[in-house]
Amino acid sequence: MWKIDPLLQTVTELEATIVVSAFAARVRTGHYVHGLQVRVPTVATAISAITTSIKLARKRCPFKETEDKYVLPIKRLVEGLKRDDPPAIPQLVVPIAVPEECCKRGLASASFCDQATGDLTIIAFYYLLRCGEYTAPRFVKKNGIYRRATRTKQFTVGNVGFWKNNKQLSRNSCLSDILSADSATLKITNQKNGKMGQTIHHDTFDSDLSPVKALARRVHHILINGGSNDSYICEYITENGKFSDVKPDDLIKSIRLSITFLNLDMAGINPDLVGVHLKLQGESDTTIMKMGRWTGSTFLMYIHNHIGHLSKDLSSKMSTHVPFLNIAAIES
Repeated sequence: MWKIDPLLQTVTELEATIVVSAFAARVRTGHYVHGLQVRVPTVATAISAITTSIKLARKRCPFKETEDKYVLPIKRLVEGLKRDDPPAIPQLVVPIAVPEECCKRGLASASFCDQATGDLTIIAFYYLLRCGEYTAPRFVKKNGIYRRATRTKQFTVGNVGFWKNNKQLSRNSCLSDILSADSATLKITNQKNGKMGQTIHHDTFDSDLSPVKALARRVHHILINGGSNDSYICEYITENGKFSDVKPDDLIKSIRLSITFLNLDMAGINPDLVGVHLKLQGESDTTIMKMGRWTGSTFLMYIHNHIGHLSKDLSSKMSTHVPFLNIAAIES
């Protein structure tokens, strides 16, 4: 649009700064996407993409003073946008009663979609899954080609392993056998943060609401209806005999219905603010970070999570009901 060198090598520092500032302003307004104002991290990422492109071409970036420092006008622009951003509204953690209610409704329903949604909610709660890890992948169109929106590989049937009496149990076992598994493992192919080949393991407990039994129901439903190890665990058979998949909106709807049904609004739990984050019952931050595959501390890399004993009885602790009150929900 400005008809200048895209690597900004043939313009002065001032001209480069003006062009980049104008570009940042357009990004802020959502001009290049949906037309809605975006927050400052999106703007900062867009500016950073320019510097990366220039660096890859082995050229000097004219609007950076040093490797880690922008020239003053760009720096002040970003700081000003940050001050104008509305405060972030944190999501509330999910008490165990919510995914249990979702699962109960699914078990009582004749709808395969409801059943899958209920089981996935329980699985996601105990295995600390991010939504993009257990719902179908999103695709975006880039240069006329549809590509995955993220590099996260969603869990498939082949990523699930069942154990009984310290021996592996075949996924193709009959439902009663697979429901009798005493533990289950999820193996992660690839996460958004680039971590590969990690595993998460849970023991079962005596309830239909156990995450191990929920995984058993998912795997059995998919395989008995003609699915394969490559099928996503969010898939379910429809009335026309074809597979569909649980969408994030299905999960949000189910979770919010459960919150309303449980009258959690009386405890200050606003359904619109509820996410899928949680604090494990009585467990340390280190355990949570490990089970959730968060890498906030370098030493977590050295904890061997392929040993099932590390998560011994963890699901039983997580199933403990606790009083849940949002103390931040005071009258204004």
